[in-house]
Amino acid sequence: MTYLKLNILPAIACLAFFSQDVMAADTDLPDPFSQAVTAVRQKDYSTAFELFLHLAEEGDYDAQYNLAVLFKKGLGHPTHYQNALKWAFLAELGGIGKATDMREELVGVMPEETLDLVRAEVKKVLTQRFDASDRSVILQLAQYNLTIVKEPDFKTSYALRALAAAIGIRSAMGLRDEVEAELESKELMDAQQMAAKLYEETHWPLPE
Repeated sequence: MTYLKLNILPAIACLAFFSQDVMAADTDLPDPFSQAVTAVRQKDYSTAFELFLHLAEEGDYDAQYNLAVLFKKGLGHPTHYQNALKWAFLAELGGIGKATDMREELVGVMPEETLDLVRAEVKKVLTQRFDASDRSVILQLAQYNLTIVKEPDFKTSYALRALAAAIGIRSAMGLRDEVEAELESKELMDAQQMAAKLYEETHWPLPE
């Protein structure tokens, strides 16, 4: 089921939440996202946390951002910067612009060994989606290899963007060509071989 998302700011001090203030099309009950936002407004943060956690784990980028806010502020769960950064990274990769500021703030206060743990957690989530043939994760995984890893992996990013271009994902061709300029000739040949192998070994659904 798809719910319409509206970009609003509920009047809650220190919190900025994306909200879905609509009813599900085939039920008289609010959708889970709206239930979570209502719980925040009522200061029932434990309920909001559980609802946003479930939605975040299902890949809802807005819920991932809101969950990061709750982890960072310590609402519905004790403050946990490591988990907040994990969900901020994932929300940012999903296109939630507000997650960038939070990510930058959290990275600035986190030791490198903890950052490595968060990077591994984010990669695990993305890889699971990739293995499940989720088309939308290909460019996110490519971006992960550019901006989240400790050192940019241009070769892997190129291979993933080339795969995305091959299966017709919009904007992938231009993104692929941007990375090509960062590769030496041998690295480019290796990256193209990697892309060809990925293309042969994976199967992707047609776009909806």
